[in-house]
Amino acid sequence: MKYPTLTGLLFALLSVVTVNAQNNSGAKPQLFASYPNRITCTEQELSKAFSTAVDQPVNFSFSDHFSFNGIVTVSIVKYSNLQSVTIKSPEMNDVIFAISKIINNDKSITYVGHIINKNYADGYELKKDALNNYTLVKFETDKLLQDCHQQ
Repeated sequence: MKYPTLTGLLFALLSVVTVNAQNNSGAKPQLFASYPNRITCTEQELSKAFSTAVDQPVNFSFSDHFSFNGIVTVSIVKYSNLQSVTIKSPEMNDVIFAISKIINNDKSITYVGHIINKNYADGYELKKDALNNYTLVKFETDKLLQDCHQQ
């Protein structure tokens, strides 16, 4: 019986890996390519999410460069100091804005959140700086979302 050589096995393995990588390399389009990398947000705009009822529209005007309009789909108070809201924007290909309001021990408020759609390569993360200013910062979704696809 003839056994394959080491070179033949390496070639076969490399071929399988290359074909698999090509099949999984379907680059996602960017939804926010024409928007700035950083968008300033005010606490007043962010607070709108928490005063809007489920199934009601909410409109955010973060800057002259970016508005987000959608429908509140979820509003949950998990604890007395934590409320989370999910907003879906049909205007932006069903992008989701998931935002949470945290009431700290000193009664100050911190907002955290993401604007994301798993079908696109980019999104925004809400960040607070040392001066308590909020900014939406663009990021690559693959760095946040894990692909659970099994072969």
